[in-house]
Formats: sequence, C-alpha cells, structure tokens
Amino acid sequence: MSTMLNRFLPVLLFAGALLIFETGQAQCCSTGSPVGASTHVGVLNKNTIRTITFFRHSFSDIYFRGGSPSDDEVDMSDNAYYDFVGLTLEYGLTHRITLQADGGYYINKVLNFQNPGLTDQNGRGMSNGTFMVKYGLYVDPSKHVEITAGAGFKFPFTKQPPTAPNGSLLHLDARPSTNAFGFVGSLLISKEFTPVTTRIFLLNRLEYNGSNINDYQTGKLLTTSLFVSKKIANRFFGNLQIRNEIHGKDIQDGAEETNTGYHLMVLTPQLSYSVAGLWNLSLLYDVPVYKNYQGKQLTPQYSYAVSLSRDFGNCSFKGKSPDPKN
Repeated sequence: MSTMLNRFLPVLLFAGALLIFETGQAQCCSTGSPVGASTHVGVLNKNTIRTITFFRHSFSDIYFRGGSPSDDEVDMSDNAYYDFVGLTLEYGLTHRITLQADGGYYINKVLNFQNPGLTDQNGRGMSNGTFMVKYGLYVDPSKHVEITAGAGFKFPFTKQPPTAPNGSLLHLDARPSTNAFGFVGSLLISKEFTPVTTRIFLLNRLEYNGSNINDYQTGKLLTTSLFVSKKIANRFFGNLQIRNEIHGKDIQDGAEETNTGYHLMVLTPQLSYSVAGLWNLSLLYDVPVYKNYQGKQLTPQYSYAVSLSRDFGNCSFKGKSPDPKN
C-alpha cells in the first residue's frame, strides 16, 4: 500500500489544489465560527490533549455584485466588523482516532449603517459549537504522510434567532449563529519533507446547515485550504495558505434568498513561534484575492488573528500509563 500511496499522493495533492480554482457561490459575513489561526489539524498521539485558543478581528466595507464593487447605495451599511474568540479542545483516543470540540464567542458583530434612518446592529453572543471525530485513514510517521478524515455535527447554544432593540430580527451579517444544527466533514492530506523542513497539506471542509425555527437555512460552505509550512529560523516557522470558500445560497421557506451565495479566495501569510518548546504562538493576516458574490453583499476587506496552542502528553483518563503498542 505504501508504494501505491507514494505513487498517487502527488496526484491527490494536485487534484485537491485544483479545487481551489473552481468557481462557486457563497456569502460574506456568514454566521458561524470564523476560520481559526492554527495549522494543527491532524490526529494526535494516544492520550494527548491539545488546546487551541484564538482571537480574530475582521473588517468589511465594500459591497460587491458579482465580481466587482456595487454602485447601488440603497440600504447599504457603512461598514461591518467583528471580534471573535474561539477555543478548540482535542483528545487522542487512540493513535488513529482524535475527538475534537470547538466553540466561540463574538465579543461584537457590528453592522454600521450610513443611512440615518436605519439602526446600527450588534449581534454579540455564542457562535455554533461543533463536535468532530477524526480518523487517520493512513498515518505513516516514518514517511511523514497522513490522510485523515473527520465527521461531526454543529449545534446552536440557542435556537432562538437574536433580535435588535426594536424587536426585529438582526440583519444576517450581524447574527452570531445559524441557530440550527448541521453536519461537518473534513479530509486532510499531509506530507512533510524533513530534509528541507517543509510541510505541505491540503484540508477540505464541508459544512451543511439545517433550518432554524423560522425555517431559515444558511447555505452550505465548502472550504479548501492549501498550506505550505517551512522552518525559517530557530523556533520560527513561516506558513502560506491559499483558502477557497464556496458558500451556497441561503433558503427561506423553501425559496432561495437573492443576496446570498459567494465564491471567495483568500491569501494568508502566517508566522509561528515555539515558546519554550511547549507553546505555539501564531499570527496571521487574511488578504482577499478574488470575490464573486450573488446579488449585492458586503464583502471582507481584511482579517487578522492570533492563536496559542499546546499539547499535553500522556493524559490518560483511566489512571494508568498509555499502552505504547496501541
């Protein structure tokens, strides 16, 4: 199998990279958890616990219609931004199975209107949580190759959509959660080249959202990310990510919403630093390089994030040392 894998791995990586350039649909300030700031995405060793916490700020101030800025200024907001803190906990149940739980909170999710007749909105609150099981389909430490699949579900901390002070539902761009359950699936293909201290990996993630109590369904989201990570100095690693987001149209009462659905490509340089060999500190900056939006939608201008992660080994919950043969 290893011979076949070595033969077809470049094909898999190349085919996955092609997904990044496919056209599609999606939605700018979509509700749910923002993308984190960590490149730790594979399975863990048995009885290892990983904690990842991050902060992300995002700012948007330009409306797009299709692939270009919109000249229509009717009911347009002046800008939108959010500040988000997230937490990921992972546990290596076996050397092939890792359990993962994610949650986060919008400190604020603000929509500022330039029309004095419209009220600014702030949708602070909990985002959707997720729980996922990741399984190492093929993990070969000697060849530094990993193929891992994951599946799980999204859940809301409240099913009631948030409302503005006047009692109306918050604008979509200000809502912190989908307020509905959903499905999450992922596929990771990773290869490390130790002679040049470089790692390349491809991560695909699909999110399917159910309908909330108002029969509103946020469109599905397909994210494809290609990463290149290289050691650039003692304790320092440089990472470059190209991320492709395809967001389907939202559905209200069985009908597609007009101003929803987009295709977004983002270039993300990232710098990571190992603190005392225990903690990993990462800084990143998102730069949109391609936008194509259905209808008229507010689009992201930039985003930055900082994350801190650490692995805790031999964390057995059975009160005994892990079996090194497992």
